[in-house]
Amino acid sequence: MLNDRERQVLARIEHHLAITDPEFTQLFRTVAPRRTGMNPSLLLVLGLALMILGSAVMAVPVAVLGMAVAAGALVVAFQRNGTAGFSPA
Repeated sequence: MLNDRERQVLARIEHHLAITDPEFTQLFRTVAPRRTGMNPSLLLVLGLALMILGSAVMAVPVAVLGMAVAAGALVVAFQRNGTAGFSPA
């Protein structure tokens, strides 16, 4: 948490930046708010753990489930970050 002085300094910096470079500040105004939900990093760790467990006990279905969870983590991460704002040259 920021104390009152730090908040005031940050507000002054934001105000100055809004005046001197409005295009830059507009980039941050259009960013979508952070979504709640499953963290892709946690899904990836779970998927990797399942793959290792499945390999260790020689249980193919567990290892395959781990691969599916890891792939799902990549899909969630891609959807969360997306390619909004990406314009190829």
